[in-house]
Amino acid sequence: MKVGIDCRKIYDTHLNVGAGVERYVYHLVKNLLAADSSNEYVLFFYGNISPETIHKIRGHNSKVKIVKMIRTGSKIPLWDSHIKFSHLMGKHELNLAIFPANVMPLFYRGKSILVIHDLVIYLHPKWFPERQWFSTKILVPRSIRRARTIVTVSQSTKDDLLKLFRVPEEKVKVIYPGIVVKDTYLNEELEKIRRKFDIVGKYILFIGTIEPRKNILKLIGAFSNYLFENEESQVSLVLAGIKGWKFKPFFQQINEINKRLLGSRIKYVGKVSNRERNILLKSCSAFVFPSYYEGFGFPVLEAMALGAPVITSNTSSLGEIAGAGAYLINPDSQNDIRRAIKLVLEDKVLRQALITRGKERASRFTWEATIKEFQNLIK
Repeated sequence: MKVGIDCRKIYDTHLNVGAGVERYVYHLVKNLLAADSSNEYVLFFYGNISPETIHKIRGHNSKVKIVKMIRTGSKIPLWDSHIKFSHLMGKHELNLAIFPANVMPLFYRGKSILVIHDLVIYLHPKWFPERQWFSTKILVPRSIRRARTIVTVSQSTKDDLLKLFRVPEEKVKVIYPGIVVKDTYLNEELEKIRRKFDIVGKYILFIGTIEPRKNILKLIGAFSNYLFENEESQVSLVLAGIKGWKFKPFFQQINEINKRLLGSRIKYVGKVSNRERNILLKSCSAFVFPSYYEGFGFPVLEAMALGAPVITSNTSSLGEIAGAGAYLINPDSQNDIRRAIKLVLEDKVLRQALITRGKERASRFTWEATIKEFQNLIK
């Protein structure tokens, strides 16, 4: 069987470009190719993908063809992503195509598997920039209708899909992603990262895009309230991630609180590499992820796997994914977040229970299990 995979939205390991969905696509394709040598695969990339990324994905699978699509910068928005790409895929006479990043080109007519990560833009459009009507009104609905099979990354996303679109339930399958983290680092490496980001002593960590949906304003407010009530505490709050939509209010609040605290107790360290990400997670006193909505929530499981006690929201997929492995909070309540921070930092019994349960919970999410279910769909 000849299987095509749309890899245009994929994490570039060399350039460290891409967030949650891109990382999902990278690991899905890499693990699928490693496990399946019976089918022939055709991978479609944009032309600027790094050779290092292709080499890591391809591995030792000899039945892989790489197709690079050059962006023309056409003044016709449909040309590159839909007309040209559909024609390019059609030329390869695929038996099946996998579209792992929420949408498929409008004019592709073959059998397909579509992966939906979340539909939050339909539930909370205020969290997103305007002028996305083409995607929300045409592209996503048409992709959902035309796909032979739809995979969702959580039961929460499946429930949203069935509620928002008239999709037969038998057409939709939940397949949880796996997680990949490195847990072995020398003390010298840990200290080097601390020095790089000027982190002294204990710290609470958040990793994610700096945008309204992540609920960072309430996290900052809850942390500052904790410090004002516990003046002897020397803990810091470290925020890591790229600047997203409407990021300026977050930095205004950080500056105001740091002035009141007479020191840089809240630090923004920007986008971090995989290695830096793992080391920061492994070394933190608590990982706090109070997002209002997530289709899956990779950072929560990654933190658990690396032994960090986790505080996260009881909404969307986060409670589903975290289970008893995290301390669940109401993301609308700043006081709830503050109370959770206090408990996790100061209650040693609770901390150890969260660490133990978190590691056990994270161990259930493996790419081996994910790929087995995908192979069944391909068959």
